[in-house]
Formats: sequence, structure tokens, C-alpha cells
Amino acid sequence: MNEKNMFPDYRPKISPDSLEDYLRKPSKVYKILGEIGEPSINNLKTIVTHLIKYKNAAENNPGEIRTGNVAIGADADQYYPSEDELLVSELGKLIIQVTESYSKQQMRTLKLRHQIKSQQFTYHEITFRHVDVMGSGRFFYAEKATTETKIEL
Repeated sequence: MNEKNMFPDYRPKISPDSLEDYLRKPSKVYKILGEIGEPSINNLKTIVTHLIKYKNAAENNPGEIRTGNVAIGADADQYYPSEDELLVSELGKLIIQVTESYSKQQMRTLKLRHQIKSQQFTYHEITFRHVDVMGSGRFFYAEKATTETKIEL
């Protein structure tokens, strides 16, 4: 039997899994990311300020491990991050995106110009994955990295 005939409307997901797939709106995560806008050197100081603020919030409000529904692709012990953890992860990714756009020398000059002090951050990156369960749908899951990502600014 041909599976294309069994599920004629199935379309594989070809884009990377992201926060937008996992987290439904409305959410304070989208509100804050929307206020920041596109990551650039001009708003790096704002991103850093938010990361510091919400890193403390994430430590006080961690996600949790719950029994997952393995039949629809969840892990047996599935991690569900808090909105604060999701926000910290996305802010960390934005900082990395900005800093990797410049050489080390350019970043030193830009940090001086924008009055951004040198500092170091660590956070647990949250990644996303999806599972297509034929006959049931597409399900998205978050995974928390076991090691912290380190940012040198």
C-alpha cells in the first residue's frame, strides 16, 4: 500500500522548527521580542538588559518535566519550559546573532560607541522539534540544552 494514497493531504514541514511553531500567541515572549524588533547593534543594549532581567525570572520560574504522550511523539519525560526560559533563550540567540555579524575588533569599537560594557552571560538554549503523527497531526516540542550556552560580550 502506498502511503501517499493513505494520506494524500500530507505535506512535510521543510522549514526549521522555531518558537513560532511551538508557542501560540498571545504571549509576553512575543510582546517583548516585538518591542525589541530586528536584532542589530542599535538595540543590543536593550536585548542585554532584557536578558539580565528575565534570566533572574527564569531561574525563579523554571519549566517542568511532565509525563509525555509518547504515542504523539513526546518524550516519556517531556520538558515544558516556562515563558521566561523561552524568552531568555530567544534573547541569547539574538545577542549571538548580532555579535557574530561583526569581527572582534568591530565589536570592541561598536561596544564603545554604544556604551555597552564587556560582560559574560550563560543560559540554557531551548530548541524545538516536531513530530508528524499520521492520522493525528503535527506536534511541536521544546528541549532544554543540558549544558549552558556561554556568551562573551
